[in-house]
Amino acid sequence: MLQKSSKRKKKRAPLSRSQMMQAVHSKNTKPEVIVRRELFKRGFRYRLYRKDLPGTPDLFILKYNVIVFINGCFWHQHGCKLTTRPKSNKTFWNHKFDSNIARDIKTLHSLNLLGYRVAIVWECSLNAAGSVSQVLERLADFIASDEEQIEI
Repeated sequence: MLQKSSKRKKKRAPLSRSQMMQAVHSKNTKPEVIVRRELFKRGFRYRLYRKDLPGTPDLFILKYNVIVFINGCFWHQHGCKLTTRPKSNKTFWNHKFDSNIARDIKTLHSLNLLGYRVAIVWECSLNAAGSVSQVLERLADFIASDEEQIEI
């Protein structure tokens, strides 16, 4: 008599924090791609990740002397509902986020001193249904204007 072999699905071990963080990318994120695609459709031409500028901006629009950062709410601690701090290893995370915030302020100040106009687009502003077109309209208006800074 032949016995049926029981096929059990093996459970995968949960990913460690380190493995999860390694999967997070800093370039070509979904919000960045959305903003780039829409700006290109509207006729704006840009350069990506200029390492010679403070903060390595996501987009640099030379014609208008504009720099665009597309910030993740978690990493840059925006203050919206997407902004949380992990409960484990609090000392590390608090130091990490506080350093990120201080670096962002320093970068913004340096770019202003160099005469660049800066736009910051937050990830949460792109998440709401139908908000992408509104965000891009505001961003396009800012690029064409003479305002020094905008946060969307």
